[in-house]
Amino acid sequence: MASSSAQLFIPYSESTQGPWIVRRASLPLGRYASQAEAIAAAEQMAPGLSDHLGRPVEIHVQHADGTWEEHTFVVAGLVAGVPPAGMNHRHA
Repeated sequence: MASSSAQLFIPYSESTQGPWIVRRASLPLGRYASQAEAIAAAEQMAPGLSDHLGRPVEIHVQHADGTWEEHTFVVAGLVAGVPPAGMNHRHA
């Protein structure tokens, strides 16, 4: 079953110096020195990827405890990555 959105993932990095990697599935799209830089890069990639694939892009960030959280960001005045009311997007 195909997902209705494309997914970008930023796995947690134990090192304070990174690398923080932005991935789409198992394909690394970029390596960054900090989590903030990786998130900013994913936010910049999302609109182009969305246009290319014709579907929305979700960004997921992993926490130190191993859980994942969907990252909410603003694109052209619209809030992206906001789940419908009542849905929790934290993954164990």
